[in-house]
Amino acid sequence: MATASTTWATARAAADHLQVSERTLLRWRNAGLLKPGVHYRRKFVTAPNSPILYRLDECEQAMAAVFASDYLTLEQA
Repeated sequence: MATASTTWATARAAADHLQVSERTLLRWRNAGLLKPGVHYRRKFVTAPNSPILYRLDECEQAMAAVFASDYLTLEQA
């Protein structure tokens, strides 16, 4: 659950922080590696085209889990 100290970042800032491209973040969302409400959300929930914000701490944990997986698991993602 989100706390007051949760850091949300724009796609560009999250990509810079995680050292990946914004396109990679999109690929991870589409592949289901990043889950809505856990790893990211819309800035304005009722506006479907509003910018996406990422929870940096949760995204870092997801990245660590993916990179800890063996190459066969990554091939299936």
